[in-house]
Amino acid sequence: MIIQLDWFGCDPRTQWETQIHQTLEQFATLKPISRAVVRVEQQREKTPRYHLSMMLCIPGPDVLARSAGHTFDEALLKLHDSARKTLATRLLKARQLTGAARGVKPAHRG
Repeated sequence: MIIQLDWFGCDPRTQWETQIHQTLEQFATLKPISRAVVRVEQQREKTPRYHLSMMLCIPGPDVLARSAGHTFDEALLKLHDSARKTLATRLLKARQLTGAARGVKPAHRG
């Protein structure tokens, strides 16, 4: 997986990078990720102060998630929940589409 981190209005912090990498590793267990782009933006005069966006290049449509929070941890948690919800919804829909259509009799019943 190729990871690109973009920092705007703040300096990169090792702790934040570690948390972002752990989040991406959790998503990689659900679906293979070929590339991930994460943008961290800190706005000093505005509230909420932190804005995060993430794009995951996965098989099928890419996943785009955005979040905002008063602290970095809050924004990252919201970003994680948003992306996880999108991935879970897609997995559920994929399972539904692979099932038999309604009204189709199982083959073993003749």
